[in-house]
Amino acid sequence: MISQKGLLAGAMALLMLILLIAPATPAGAQAPVKLNVWSSPDNADALTELARLFMEKNPNVTIEVSPISWEVLYPQILADIRAKTGAFDVTTWDLMTAGSIAEGMLDLTKFGEEHPDLVDPNFDVKDFIPTAWHIYGMWQDKNIGYPFYGATMFLFYRKDYFEDAALKAAFKEKYGRELAPPVTWEEALEVAKFFTKSENPASPTEYGITLMFPRTHTLFYMYINWFAPLRRSEEGIKKFGEVNLDWGDLFTADRKPAFNSPEGVKALEMMEALMKYSPDPLGSDYGETFEAFGKGLAAMIPSWTATLAGWAEFPEVSPVKEKVGVAIIPGGHPVSGGWGLGINAASKHKEEAFRFVQFATSKEGDKLQWMKYRVGPTRYSVLQDPEVLADSPWLGEVYAKSLENASHRPRIPEEPKLEDLMVGTLSEILMGKKPDKAAALEELAAEWEKILAGK
Repeated sequence: MISQKGLLAGAMALLMLILLIAPATPAGAQAPVKLNVWSSPDNADALTELARLFMEKNPNVTIEVSPISWEVLYPQILADIRAKTGAFDVTTWDLMTAGSIAEGMLDLTKFGEEHPDLVDPNFDVKDFIPTAWHIYGMWQDKNIGYPFYGATMFLFYRKDYFEDAALKAAFKEKYGRELAPPVTWEEALEVAKFFTKSENPASPTEYGITLMFPRTHTLFYMYINWFAPLRRSEEGIKKFGEVNLDWGDLFTADRKPAFNSPEGVKALEMMEALMKYSPDPLGSDYGETFEAFGKGLAAMIPSWTATLAGWAEFPEVSPVKEKVGVAIIPGGHPVSGGWGLGINAASKHKEEAFRFVQFATSKEGDKLQWMKYRVGPTRYSVLQDPEVLADSPWLGEVYAKSLENASHRPRIPEEPKLEDLMVGTLSEILMGKKPDKAAALEELAAEWEKILAGK
């Protein structure tokens, strides 16, 4: 007779054998996977919807999108890729951080070559705008992400004023040309003066333009809007060489500072000349200029695409499509912004992450982001889509040319230190504390050289 203890032992042995030989999941099913996705808040809503749509098609995958403020997100990305813990699987990354995070990000081109079965045959990397492909996807020769959020600055203007017959006639009488969105900064100066009430009592606005030149990172990128057209002119290319998309417009082709030059001084002089036609330019940042334009205090504003959705709440500029026009920024080389979407090289779920980032940055995903969340497109197919153009006609011409010809900040690891120094110097110049602009820029360039030399 077998004892109860013996029966129990036999049952346990049988159970262990079953567990060893049985499949971990039912036949044909996939093991459940959770992807942790980190996102800047301005990307999070679109990314959350894309994650939901992906999960509907892939029920074995759960995706958690965590919105994290930029001030926190960047240090967290750096900390995790250095520790190689894989706390995130996928993240959005600001184009300026490319050089800092590249070492810890998965090379997507190489991964796709190693896993051809995971590559979406309709993904079509050649559909991406070339500039977008590099600044949101590459660091040197490594493919660290796919373009996710395209952005440059634009010139927004009061279309209703620029089309007003009486204003057009008055402008032509004064300046001998048609009133139109300015193509150069010299033209912008004339238009700004015309729409400033202290200069022209007949102006419908108090100021011609609203500018943001605060002592923050904003001043760093704003300066490039004036410097880049000079640096990229025919004479500028002869003098400085072609622009390296990793080092940006503030450097020469051989990676030396380019702004300590007559071109760098002239850019500051043009900025100074416009300041008198703007409300509190040294004390205004994105929020203040956005509100000033929305309340009808200025005729023009250089800003980002996100403003369009926000201005719908301001009666003075609503309906936005009728009252607000969008033009390429004067000079033709607006500074770029935007985000890539990449995979942590330490992720334990690279295959699922790879399929998700393809899905999120696909042609369909790119279109959804713009139509529903006003996240800037990065693909030509979206900019040529009839439905998109019916909704936003300016995308086909103004947006495409702006991104194709965008100017850039340095994306090298030393960028934060360089930015901090430049903001301080530019601010003091514009405040009148450093009247010798050439000497101040030479001193700044010398400090940059020390940082780049590791001193």
